[in-house]
Amino acid sequence: MTSDNFQLPQLTVQQSPARNMAARLPGILALNEAANCLVVDKHGRHIDVAWPPGWSVALRDGSIALIDATGQTFAKLGDTVSLGGGYVLASVAHTTSCLGTEKVWAVASAPDTGSVHRSD
Repeated sequence: MTSDNFQLPQLTVQQSPARNMAARLPGILALNEAANCLVVDKHGRHIDVAWPPGWSVALRDGSIALIDATGQTFAKLGDTVSLGGGYVLASVAHTTSCLGTEKVWAVASAPDTGSVHRSD
């Protein structure tokens, strides 16, 4: 992954945090190679996730990692995640889907309710 042509994947991020959504999305953090976009793979279906404001992607220990708003590694490619939130129009999440989909899974940003967690 140290190629000169390597580019970190894109990430769909909300401008304003989603609220009042309680559905759960379990899956595997994956890369949609066609769009170079970080997604959640649920039984072979790539779901574009609108992460809370301040989340990003970085290369950590040679792996692509999802970084939370505090700068901590939340998950790496292949990790199992479970995300609280729900499907909304990308415009409602104040974002543009990196997969080009009309709807995205908007992660609810209420860390005290356990809306986002990694399953080890």
